[in-house]
Amino acid sequence: MNKREQQARSARQLLSDERLVAFLRAVDEMGNCNVLAVELICQALDKGKSLNEIFYDGNDFGYLLSVEKTSASNFKIEFGCHAGPLTGDCGEWEVSFVGDTVQSISGGLMWIS
Repeated sequence: MNKREQQARSARQLLSDERLVAFLRAVDEMGNCNVLAVELICQALDKGKSLNEIFYDGNDFGYLLSVEKTSASNFKIEFGCHAGPLTGDCGEWEVSFVGDTVQSISGGLMWIS
């Protein structure tokens, strides 16, 4: 497992897969997200791919996930994709949950190349 995959595994354990998917769907449904990686991962999930298949593909490039717990139900989530050495995008959001449901989201695009 490479460094990108290890970071995603740690982030998924901290956040939970249910919350991760709820977050991704909520950002995608907002309609004004400038992070293409969000749209692409939601499409992969719609096609039946599992989070394990998506994050753990053995490639150095792929989806990035970092999570910091800021309180019991609040998280700073960084999500994006490195498609190549100088290609990709990533956003950072502050997300509040009630159970596994997104209560609020703020933030957005960090970088694109």
